[in-house]
Amino acid sequence: MINNLKTFFVALIFTFFSLNQVLALELKLPKVGGSGGLNLKDTKTKFTAIFFESALDYMEAQYHLFNALEMNDEAGKTRKSIEFVKNKKNKEGKRLTNAFNSVSDNSKAIEGALTKEAANSVEAKVHYAKALPFAVKGLLGTVQLPPEAQNLMNAIKADKMAMLKLGSFVKVLPKIPEYVQTATSVGRLVMSGAKSRDVEGAKDATDKLGDL
Repeated sequence: MINNLKTFFVALIFTFFSLNQVLALELKLPKVGGSGGLNLKDTKTKFTAIFFESALDYMEAQYHLFNALEMNDEAGKTRKSIEFVKNKKNKEGKRLTNAFNSVSDNSKAIEGALTKEAANSVEAKVHYAKALPFAVKGLLGTVQLPPEAQNLMNAIKADKMAMLKLGSFVKVLPKIPEYVQTATSVGRLVMSGAKSRDVEGAKDATDKLGDL
């Protein structure tokens, strides 16, 4: 009986000290995650704000450039895309892919059509001039996208449910560097074309873009 009591008290004392050590370790251990990690909601909000604003500005520039190039069908399609992307009643993912595809396709079309002979009339230069302020704003926003896209991709990878919910974003984000490269390349072509045609506002627009 006495031996059993000794064994019990020894076990009780051992348990007590072990529990204290565990609690002490828990208090000392650093917290994993927390505010240091990427917040999916905030990261997504920042990316979408920059993306939609820059895309809409650039699409507006493309609309006026298509008018300058007398590409009426393309201008009409771009105007419809602008209205679709602006309408927040449409699903965000569809607005995203619509804007992404519109800017990408329009850039290629303008690059192919903007030859030395095109858009040289007085009327064309008026449309061209209207495009420049939107092109500047759109490009300055577009070049901010790559790091924000990478942050959002990292946040999505850390959340398996987000991967399912944000399927459209997952498809677009890896293509952002190419999207930005195409937009800036064509943007430079648009600016050089404006200078060579002596379009009103060409110098001011080029100065604002700097070494972009």
